[in-house]
Amino acid sequence: VESGRDEYEQFDDYLEMLIELGYVTLFASAYPLAAFIAIFANYVEYRADAWKLSRVCLRPRAIRTDSVGTWKLLMKVIVWGSALTNCLIFCFTSRQMYQWMPDAFSYDETTGHKSFVAGKGWYVVLTMFGIERALLVAGLLITLIVPSVPEDVA
Repeated sequence: VESGRDEYEQFDDYLEMLIELGYVTLFASAYPLAAFIAIFANYVEYRADAWKLSRVCLRPRAIRTDSVGTWKLLMKVIVWGSALTNCLIFCFTSRQMYQWMPDAFSYDETTGHKSFVAGKGWYVVLTMFGIERALLVAGLLITLIVPSVPEDVA
């Protein structure tokens, strides 16, 4: 019965999860509820993949590896890049930066459009890159302090 089934192709499953990680992390400040929706979506995906592996596809060959390969690098790029995208969203599209630095913005009440005051926009950009660099340093410190393999496993 199983010999007539299609081979399992894991590329699409990895790609699907990587795209979801990108949406959740790169745009977390734009839509914070996405992380909770992703938990539910991952549960549904988990059940669908279990059904697909047990009923539709051939069992995949077991190949011993030490990591997920290139997918790990892609996940790292997405996570580290999310610091920049979330800071850009925070500074240029939300009203929070306007509340922090009201003297650097001019706000048109009729149109709801905000713009930089002449000569003060660079304060906002400098603050945004300062926040982004602080996030990157915090992430780097966590990466250096927390071991990738726990001591009781190593």
